Amino acid sequence: MELIKLRPKLHILVCVNQRENESCCKNADGEKIYLKLKKFVNTNNLSSIVWITKTRCLGFCNDEGTTIVIYPEGIWLKKIKEQDINKIIELIKSKI
Repeated sequence: MELIKLRPKLHILVCVNQRENESCCKNADGEKIYLKLKKFVNTNNLSSIVWITKTRCLGFCNDEGTTIVIYPEGIWLKKIKEQDINKIIELIKSKI
């Protein structure tokens, strides 16, 4: 085992979970939102301080929008849609 000393300022978890014949974040464009946030981080050279991770179920399944969690603040957001990306980006900028 080796301890990793690198810690991001923000770690953003984006649900992309898919359920058969049920509401889920995959149906609500979770993957697209994940990719757009990842692109923002990469194009702005923030990947060492802002980590974007796709996850399975975060417990708020719906077809209206994906669920996002921002740590270390513990900010939980649900029903995030593509048109909310700029608000999420502004939130990221305010925290770094």
